[in-house]
Amino acid sequence: MKKFWFIVYNLFGIPLIWLFFKLYSVFNSKVRQGLKERRGLFNDLSRSLSHLKNNKTVIIHSSSLGEYQQAIPLADEFTKKNYNVVISFFSPSGFNNAKIISDNVIKTYIPLDSISNQKKFLDLINPNILIFMRYDLWYNILNESGKRGIKRVLANARYDENDSTWSIPVISSFKKNLYGMIDTAFVIDDFDEKNYSEKLKDENTKIVKIGDSKFERVLQSVKINSNTEDVIPPSVINGRKVFVMGSAWKDDEDIILPALDKSLSFEKDLLTVLVPHEPKETKISAIEKIISQKYENLRYIRLSDIGKFNDENLIIVDRIGILSKLYGIAYLSYVGGGFKTGLHNILEPAIFNMPILFSNKIKNSDEDEILIEKGCGIVIKDTKQFYRVFREFLTNKELRDETGEKCRLVFENSSGIAEKIVNQIT
Repeated sequence: MKKFWFIVYNLFGIPLIWLFFKLYSVFNSKVRQGLKERRGLFNDLSRSLSHLKNNKTVIIHSSSLGEYQQAIPLADEFTKKNYNVVISFFSPSGFNNAKIISDNVIKTYIPLDSISNQKKFLDLINPNILIFMRYDLWYNILNESGKRGIKRVLANARYDENDSTWSIPVISSFKKNLYGMIDTAFVIDDFDEKNYSEKLKDENTKIVKIGDSKFERVLQSVKINSNTEDVIPPSVINGRKVFVMGSAWKDDEDIILPALDKSLSFEKDLLTVLVPHEPKETKISAIEKIISQKYENLRYIRLSDIGKFNDENLIIVDRIGILSKLYGIAYLSYVGGGFKTGLHNILEPAIFNMPILFSNKIKNSDEDEILIEKGCGIVIKDTKQFYRVFREFLTNKELRDETGEKCRLVFENSSGIAEKIVNQIT
């Protein structure tokens, strides 16, 4: 079947993929940007590689920024072992926002998965190891890597029980062939180990249960983002219960803001920090307009004007990159996205041991289930239910602390996962 799928993929799959992205780029600016920025890929990569000094090299492929966060602990461990690390991205959001952590680490786009592109890509880098984070496997780079004796690894592999493609005869045959080219798949828990072992029982892929480096990255980020004084002065938050709304969309605001307005009639020491998903001027102006028109108890100020603070009870954050620090000063938190596109990072507030409120109407990960299972995550369905839960935590500090303390269970046994993975690979 391998030869069959190789022919089908390259004869039909690659032309169709290329045509799809070209057509889709007309309507989608992110796809258009990704195609444009790939034009000088090999020249840019060659220049970046010329600055690396070590002999051994690993490619770690991340689809986007979220997967890159999971890759950082692995990249750290490889640099300790004197490897060069090439981080490849599929998405512009990953490539353009990823911060490089070491002189021995560079970033690049992964090229379109044609045979000639991947041969050139591997010729330039000459890696010893190829790692995919979570998913986003590409047939030709896997196949070509196997021919060259490059170790092929899947890390943080999570089996999606809602992925019906594993059950569709023709598609499942291709997927098994694709995943079967992986030498070792590091999975997160018993569920993943059981399902991948069943699906790949006729392949040579080794399944290893080891945990998720994503949790380790969250633990690391606390050390990096521990100082909050450069974000909001202590004089602003002293004596207040701070509620942080992280990565909020309009759908989240429509649920939360009415409850906040009502709560302020009783909770005079409540201070809300609203962090929009995209803090553009148009978005912030729209929020300010709605508050002025509908909510008489809410008095807002932008974070950029915090020097003029005059006892406002709502701070609208108009800059990016500080959400983790803000969670560090929160009494309670709400993580947005669950009503719209899927939850943003709900592990970030969990590390600070507080109740975490969120909607999971749109499913895009399993972190919500982990927080619910451990007892520190609460699913929000509407304004009435949010108000009840919110007031309960505000008025009962013992309940708040007991609930928040359960977040420690989320990170149990999370340290050292990246080191274990890298040691097994090397």
